[in-house]
Amino acid sequence: MNRELLFDLLQIPSPSGHEERMKAFLVKYLDVHGIKAQDLGPAGLSWGLGEGDKLAFFSAHIDQVAFVADRIDDEGYIYLKMPGIDPRIAPSQELTVWGKRELVGVVGMRPPHFLSEEEQKAPIPSEKLYVDVGLPGEEVKRLVPVGTVCTWRLEPAGLLGSRVTGVGLDNKAGVFLALLVTEALGSKKIPGRLRFFASTQEEGVMFGAGFAGRSAYKSGESVLFSVVVDTTFGTDHEVKDSAFPLGKGSILGVGPILSKSHLAIMRSIASELSISYALEPLARFTGTEADVLSLSGNGIPTILLSIPLRNMHSPVEVVDLDDVESSLKLLSAALQSEDLWSS
Repeated sequence: MNRELLFDLLQIPSPSGHEERMKAFLVKYLDVHGIKAQDLGPAGLSWGLGEGDKLAFFSAHIDQVAFVADRIDDEGYIYLKMPGIDPRIAPSQELTVWGKRELVGVVGMRPPHFLSEEEQKAPIPSEKLYVDVGLPGEEVKRLVPVGTVCTWRLEPAGLLGSRVTGVGLDNKAGVFLALLVTEALGSKKIPGRLRFFASTQEEGVMFGAGFAGRSAYKSGESVLFSVVVDTTFGTDHEVKDSAFPLGKGSILGVGPILSKSHLAIMRSIASELSISYALEPLARFTGTEADVLSLSGNGIPTILLSIPLRNMHSPVEVVDLDDVESSLKLLSAALQSEDLWSS
């Protein structure tokens, strides 16, 4: 397992709507492997394998949650919006502010000595949190325009065994898997054309996946099926419902918006190859790009494969590389199967 590649991905900032650095890295990486990626502008990147009349999609979003500079006061403190982030975990964290110059900041707050007893018991309101970059107010306002994105410090690390931690494993673990699948299938014969999408803005408006679905429909292309790779809740330590243990394999979504026939084939292949997996029941929508692709055009039968992840949308997300490995085996086998392309 190419852990170095995953760590490279985790050290590249890719907040929603600001994925340019990640796109540039992927273009270079794929080029080294003899694959030319197509730049889709703000929608992301695409590249392909295989040939023939049959067409399938494979999507993994490259964006990550981030903070946004909402205002800067005269003393140079930056106040933030925190879309998708629990403000309770923000205090005392180190951030990188991606302004006109890269800045390191710390999330500050009033010391407990200056809080009332009631204030000490309550969560700190997000509007009371600020980022201190150590510069005068005028300089901060010049370097950090309103709307500047900020991320936690991008410093991935290996834990014991096969587990890794880092910022943005949602969904850089999925991007990592997409690259591994690309390499695994590069020298293999597959039953049709597989078009990969490194899509943007999943954490906000599903822009990249929406573009992929609309572009296929407008061009008259018929997409047999799509595979969406993302992460799901692996908080098995604290939460037992709708959560999955790390190290026990990938998670296949089952629900009304997902393809039942393709799921059955995935399960059959997993059983034949003794690949462990679990099912994630999704009563309505999935909250992933699978929703957008399923509803694109006349509808695209969609498979959702997720990697269990602990501490989602935090600076210490955790995945188990054994789950990535088992997902790679399952997807590589399934995408070479005539059954999947004929369902």
